Amino acid sequence: MDRITNIQLFTLIVIFEVGSTTLFAIGIGARQDAWIVIVVAYLLSLALIWCYTQFPKMYPQKDFAFILDDLFGKMLARPLLFLFGLYFLHQALHNFYEFGSLIKMTALPFTPLAVILYIFVFVIMYILMLGMEVLVRSIEIVFLYFIIFLILIFVLNFVAEEFDLINLLPILDKGFGSILKEVPSVLGFPFGEVVVVLVFWHFVQQQKSIRKTTYIAVTFSTLILITSVIVMISVLGPDLATHMEIPLLETLLSIHIGMIFTNLDSMGVFIMFVGGFYKTAIHFFAFSIVMTWMVGKRKPNWVIAIFGLLLPILALFQFESLEHQRWKGMEAGVYNIVVYSLIPVFLLILAFVKKWNERKGKKK
Repeated sequence: MDRITNIQLFTLIVIFEVGSTTLFAIGIGARQDAWIVIVVAYLLSLALIWCYTQFPKMYPQKDFAFILDDLFGKMLARPLLFLFGLYFLHQALHNFYEFGSLIKMTALPFTPLAVILYIFVFVIMYILMLGMEVLVRSIEIVFLYFIIFLILIFVLNFVAEEFDLINLLPILDKGFGSILKEVPSVLGFPFGEVVVVLVFWHFVQQQKSIRKTTYIAVTFSTLILITSVIVMISVLGPDLATHMEIPLLETLLSIHIGMIFTNLDSMGVFIMFVGGFYKTAIHFFAFSIVMTWMVGKRKPNWVIAIFGLLLPILALFQFESLEHQRWKGMEAGVYNIVVYSLIPVFLLILAFVKKWNERKGKKK
């Protein structure tokens, strides 16, 4: 069985959380207070992460299918697995289409979108068929470059002439109302998406360190997201940041330092590629594992092969354009909330009740 270390778990969560999120000004509906939206969503997400990380404490080394079987029995566990599988497939399709569309828009404008999607899905299928360990090792390889490029982008923007922290003022201009309105969407994306790790907990070698590692990874990711939003607003202003399709690329194009550091959009394309690729791969791998559990198998390669070939077709069939994809993402908000918050909390309550009854029975 594949095993991953805590360092690998850290890199996986950071790549997954940050993903292509830094390309966009999340929470920008609150304008210059978008960074406060991220802080509030992060604080709320700590409770969800505690919930997610409680399962490996109560069921060490056990996979998510075993936990559901233990709580509900096989008959009721299967529909729940299917529900989670649909959520993971839904998220994979959204990330996959968005990732392909952005690559076509910025790097390969004359290449058909279907060709781009199939090239990348073949790479995803190849990595996933090699197993969890190969997936996280590939993340380890690109992780340092990913972080260095992000830091370099932030530093270059800080010293650029267009950077102006005045754009972040006034703070709380419209009160907490606009912030609270944006919090649910940011809590769901990207923080709620961490629910995917429920499928991967049993791969982790040191189960006792899972919660600590996850908290550190999510906190580190949050600092990156806050910095990214502050840079976008400081360079572009809240109005432009709201209406730009890819704000990060616009900030890169605005950098002109001594006519030496110019045209740095290639770094944005690299971040877009790495983030979108692994976000899609992780969601799709979770879907494949869950579907494998549903039919009582252990190797997900057949699911990866079948649905991998269908993934570009499903993405192109479901979405007409990038704008349509984002609109449909907002449309699924209630369903996403049920999967990433209500169901895990309900499952945890059941697990506590079951363990309490077991301890009570032993005392008798």
